[in-house]
Amino acid sequence: MKKEKEYSEYIKECWSFAQRVVKEIATQTNKDQPSNLEFSIFDKCCSPHYYFIQNEQQGPSLPPPTEKQIEFARKLEIPDPEKFSREELSKKIDEAIQLKKKKEEGA
Repeated sequence: MKKEKEYSEYIKECWSFAQRVVKEIATQTNKDQPSNLEFSIFDKCCSPHYYFIQNEQQGPSLPPPTEKQIEFARKLEIPDPEKFSREELSKKIDEAIQLKKKKEEGA
């Protein structure tokens, strides 16, 4: 039932989107064009395949990094640490530590 409500809201958003786009690009010469164009755009962006299947394939979103990770990454001079997921930032931190060790050994 929850997915049905979410999909219903998604359909409403798609219809509003289609109407806005048509208003932006519609011409006055063909009065039939806007409604046909609205339905065409709506049909493309409102596909159940996209909403249900594609969204499931994307999987759950990755957790953001912790504050401690971000703070440590900044000390290691990793640029924009907050843009990474927790796992990605962990890998970046490991790489930065390894690079720092190599530099220290070479000096």
